[in-house]
Amino acid sequence: MTRIPAAVPKDRGPMDVVALDGRAYAKFVTAGTYFLRKYRQVLNDLNVFPVPDGDTGTNMYLTARSAALEAAKIHGASLAEVAAAAAQGSLMGARGNSGVIVSQMLRGFAHHVRHRAEIDTFVMATAMREAVVAAKQALVKPVEGTIITVAEAAAEAAYRLALHEADFYRFCNGILRAANDALERTPEQLPVLKEAGVVDSGGAGFVYFLEGILRFLPDVKVRSTAFPRRPLRHKVFGSHQVVGENKYCTEFILERAACTAAELRDLLESAGDSLIVAGGPPTIKVHVHTDTPDVAQAIASKHGELTRVKVDNMEQQHKVLVVDKPAKAYSIVAVVPGLGFEQIVKELGAEVVIVAANNPSVREILLAINKCLTETVYFFTNDANVSLAAAEAAGLSEKAVRVLPTCDIVSGVAGLFAFRPAADGPLPSEDAIMSAARRPRSAQVFFAGKEAAVGGTSVARGSPAATHGGHLYTGDSLTEAAHRALDAMGARDGGLITLYYGSVQKERDAQRMSADLQAAFAGVEVEYYYGGQKSCEYWVSLDGPT
Repeated sequence: MTRIPAAVPKDRGPMDVVALDGRAYAKFVTAGTYFLRKYRQVLNDLNVFPVPDGDTGTNMYLTARSAALEAAKIHGASLAEVAAAAAQGSLMGARGNSGVIVSQMLRGFAHHVRHRAEIDTFVMATAMREAVVAAKQALVKPVEGTIITVAEAAAEAAYRLALHEADFYRFCNGILRAANDALERTPEQLPVLKEAGVVDSGGAGFVYFLEGILRFLPDVKVRSTAFPRRPLRHKVFGSHQVVGENKYCTEFILERAACTAAELRDLLESAGDSLIVAGGPPTIKVHVHTDTPDVAQAIASKHGELTRVKVDNMEQQHKVLVVDKPAKAYSIVAVVPGLGFEQIVKELGAEVVIVAANNPSVREILLAINKCLTETVYFFTNDANVSLAAAEAAGLSEKAVRVLPTCDIVSGVAGLFAFRPAADGPLPSEDAIMSAARRPRSAQVFFAGKEAAVGGTSVARGSPAATHGGHLYTGDSLTEAAHRALDAMGARDGGLITLYYGSVQKERDAQRMSADLQAAFAGVEVEYYYGGQKSCEYWVSLDGPT
């Protein structure tokens, strides 16, 4: 990925990043996706165009996540192969206007680098230009003041910078500044944004994605983050921010397409508005706002096989946002070991959180359950020792409490993800939740509080150690102990390692351990988050092949 020239030119620093290969590109997409995940609710709150349905952040994140997952599968391949995989993944997972536009940008980028193993900043710039052109081609009527405007400004800035800048850090920093300046201008270009007092949500998502990429680059420069900008809407939708007659957001994929994207776009243009037709034979993605979703589907089905059909009533979504956001049909309560985990589980949907260094009492659990606004409560124990007290509290409550005996916080976080697809559909079964909870393998990494021996392995008081599955692993450092535990967990087979740091560990420690583990296990991706637990230095999760 990052190559250091043997002889450094006078105008180039010894740590300059001058080449982007497949491995780096996969990490670029993953880093950008992380920022979309982190700020998706900010983007949802900004969402007023083309309709105020409050889902831009979610749609962009899910689209980018599909791209990142496919890219990660072959991250060691050439740039051309990884870019193609990311483009195909984003196309199959694209959701909403912004998501389909992003997928088309990735497709345009992949086409431009289709014969390259790696690229420099100049080719990156020309690829960004082609990405914007591809996105525009997917739209019937491109609108100023949207993600296209911001992406175009970024691409033009990239081209100007690449003429004299070979270092990807300075290059990306300049692009980010230009994109943010363009984002700040969007309210002057689109009246509906000015009325609501917000910038364009899709454009903001694009800027967040770039910010994530910039933060991925080697940590050799001082950086500051200006985001989130204007994170919350300060007033409800204005009089012009309404859902028109085409109230159904309709999406589908046309497999084995017997027509081009342009031909299908012409056929569907009269079916509604906000039409985007992306991709090309044999796989075409369609997004359209229509009052007759069946008609749009019938037109397309004559030219291939429809899959992944999704129809959302935007009028209902708008009423939920404007009138009174009703509570969900269920509430989630979770027990967590630290303040960082509190933020994590709340972002994943928990309504009430019990932050407890020790096991909470029946009374504490009952009070938490009774705080919930709904009559159906899912209770994540996140500790085997909490299950009995939770069962007692559930029996004392008048609410319908479903106790989910997740064994630790790692399994609890995984179980919460089972609720994500349920936003517009049926709730997952308890079996499905627990199945998701059991998917990741976990370990605790700590300094031993006393001398101990487990299964023939001894550890001295104060020495680094890790536990997984009843086994004890030691080492000269926390990283070495974690490495041995992960080895036993199967990290060499690939997957995603997540570190949750707490106790005396700081972000720089987690960053350092992440880099060490990434180097030790070539087939994995590594993320880290603040957990805030006092009981151990790290909770470690491995989600991947079993």
